Amino acid sequence: MSKPETPPAEPGEQRRRLHLVPDATQPPMEAAGPVPAVPSLALDPETERRALEEIARARSELPDRDEAMFGTYLGSLVRRLEPTSEADPANILASLMAATGVYLGDGPHMRAGDDRHPLLVWPMVIGRTGVGRKGAGWSAAKRLLLATDPDFVDRNIHSGLTSGEGLTQAFNEDEAGATGPDDGEDQGKGKKRASLLPPGDRRLLAFETEWATVMARMKREGNTLSATLRAAWEGGNLSTLGVNARIVRDTHVGILAHITPKEFQAKLSASDMAGGTYNRFLPVLVAQTQFLPSSTGADPTLLDHLAVDLRARLAAGSRLGQLGLTRDAAALWQRLYVEFGGYSADDGPIEQFLSRAAPNCLRVAGLHAALDGVELITVEHLAAAAAFVRYAVASARAVFSGNDTTGPRLAAWIADAGPEGRTRKEVNAEFFQGKTKAADIDRYIQQLTEKGEITEGERARADGKSGRATRIYVSTSRS
Repeated sequence: MSKPETPPAEPGEQRRRLHLVPDATQPPMEAAGPVPAVPSLALDPETERRALEEIARARSELPDRDEAMFGTYLGSLVRRLEPTSEADPANILASLMAATGVYLGDGPHMRAGDDRHPLLVWPMVIGRTGVGRKGAGWSAAKRLLLATDPDFVDRNIHSGLTSGEGLTQAFNEDEAGATGPDDGEDQGKGKKRASLLPPGDRRLLAFETEWATVMARMKREGNTLSATLRAAWEGGNLSTLGVNARIVRDTHVGILAHITPKEFQAKLSASDMAGGTYNRFLPVLVAQTQFLPSSTGADPTLLDHLAVDLRARLAAGSRLGQLGLTRDAAALWQRLYVEFGGYSADDGPIEQFLSRAAPNCLRVAGLHAALDGVELITVEHLAAAAAFVRYAVASARAVFSGNDTTGPRLAAWIADAGPEGRTRKEVNAEFFQGKTKAADIDRYIQQLTEKGEITEGERARADGKSGRATRIYVSTSRS
């Protein structure tokens, strides 16, 4: 694994490796003296009006949220950071959850039946380019993490997921917990690459600002990343059983993914849903909250002050073991278990995406408890976790429905044809006017079929001759 200052690796090597996330928040070492702040100027009325309109337009697409999600320690940190950031508070909160869940390690955990759940939370931050301010949310969280433990940010946060083999490779260097032959340019030469992670440290936060690219890689034939990620969410051992088989033990992998709504809708297929990778994630739809052209971010003194407490909480929380529930929290969890357990793979793509809402809620609640240094989850911890998961549920529904009315209009148009239905040629030429790609038409048809709004069948040739039948779509409301 190469560091940023080393010469670029060969293309074949880059496909296997993660690369370090550059720290853009720190000034160059050679800079002398304080960096002058941008002068703070009052906005002229017209600029302010346009800015507020743009923000309102961006936020109009977001679902309602329960402010109870900020009712714990992490929420209090967000409230201290948000005044100087344009990022959505939910974005900052999600970023802190992902990072602190990895930092705590695999010691603190929950039990759900026979399943052991580490406190790993995998947020998928979804926002439009520019007005989503996805990067701003991570920047606010990262500055606090740098003040808390710069070594963790430098050594344990990386990006560049490419394959299952590449992910397991990140853990192996010279460590007893990794087995199997080395691969790469030095294979067979008795050499080892420099360790990506600190010796003996199995904590890794994969921060992916272009998750659409990762999704494309996972679709390649023979790519094992999707299966490896499903195992990583469970915590513990990772293995690849190809030619260069390897087993890495006791891993603790978190993911923080960024993607736009359009990319997510375009690249997520029914097979992706059925595979179960994406129900590990919690989607968080975000948008810019304020217009701060002169902001230089949180005050360094404030960050240092917050970091002292966060550092102590992380140290105490990492020493915990199995977490439980207070009596009142256990009663609340029974109700939440029913609420979040109602999403199943039989109810369409949105519910399939949210089929692990219940264990994710338990993980978030456990994270809040661990950061409070207690072994029992309280009602407050569960309430905050439930509010966050409900926002994830609403985010998924908003992303999948969006403002695209093509699907409903297509369903109504097919229904107008009655039991005769519409042929594929008619759908392409008449409804889409021959201006839409076949893959996009397939996606709309697939969505309507999965929702049970239309059925797909065949119509024999009108002339009675043998040959290929005509594909037709019939509305279930008229069939």
